[in-house]
Amino acid sequence: MKKHVLAAIAASSLFAGAASAADLPARTYTKAPPPIAVAYDWTGFYIGGNVGGIWQDNSGATNFIQTDNVVLTNPQNDSVSNGAVFGGVHAGYNWQVTRWVFGVEADWDWTDAKNSFCRQTDTRSRPCTDLDRGFLTYSEKTEWLASVRGRLGFAWDRVMVYATGGAAWGDVKTSINANCLNGGCGNANVRLNQTVNFSDTRTGWVAGAGIETMLTPSWLLRAEYLHYDLGSADYAAVFPSNLVAPQTATRSRSFQYDTLRAGLSYKFGGPVVARY
Repeated sequence: MKKHVLAAIAASSLFAGAASAADLPARTYTKAPPPIAVAYDWTGFYIGGNVGGIWQDNSGATNFIQTDNVVLTNPQNDSVSNGAVFGGVHAGYNWQVTRWVFGVEADWDWTDAKNSFCRQTDTRSRPCTDLDRGFLTYSEKTEWLASVRGRLGFAWDRVMVYATGGAAWGDVKTSINANCLNGGCGNANVRLNQTVNFSDTRTGWVAGAGIETMLTPSWLLRAEYLHYDLGSADYAAVFPSNLVAPQTATRSRSFQYDTLRAGLSYKFGGPVVARY
C-alpha cells in the first residue's frame, strides 16, 4: 500500500512540473547590436612626401644693345615652356570642426626645371650659328620651390576636398652666353666666348586645390594642383667691345609654374571615434 502511495505522489509531481513549464512565456529573441560605424578624425599633425610634374612658362623678351651699329637695339619676344619632375616633403596640422577642416602646411620641393634657347646678336647674325657676328644663348633653371599655405577643406568621413594658398619662394638661375669667336659680337671686333651668371631667390604666392583620402586613420593619400607666381625679373649681361660703350644682352621674364603631384602622409594621433 505504501508503494502505491509513493508512485501516486511522483506522478502528480511530474504532471505538475509539466503544467508549470507550459505556463512559462516563450523565450524572446535578442537582436545583436548594429556594427560600429567608424568616424575618421582629420585633426592632428602629419608629415609626408610627394612627387609629380612641374611645367613652367618662360615667356619674356631679350635684347642686344650696342652703340655703333645700324641697328642699335634688336629686341625679340620669346615663348618657351617645358616640364620636369617635381618632388619633396611636406608637414602640417589640421583642425576639424564638424565637417570643416582648417589647416596650415609647409613644403619644400626639388626640381630640375630648365630651358635654353639661342638668338641673334643683331639682324645680320643667325641664332645658334657664329658666322661673323656671333650669337647669344640664354639658359634658365629652377632648382627648388617652397611654400607656407593655409588649407580649408570639407570632409565626408575618409574623403576631403580642399583649397589652399599662401606665400611661396623659389631658387632660380639664369645665364647669358655670348659666343663671338669668329668676328666679335655684332659690329664689335672683340672675339670672345663669355658667360654671365645670375642667381636669385624669388618670393611670390601660390594657390591650388586637392583631394585627400584616409587609407587608414593614420595614412593619408592626396592628389594636388598648385600654381606658383614668383613675379618677374630683368637681367643684363655686359660684354666688352671696341665700340663707344660695352655691348649689353638683356633678358626679361616672368616666373610662373604649374604643378600636379601625388602625396602620402602619416598623421599622428587622431583617434578613431566610434558611432553607434
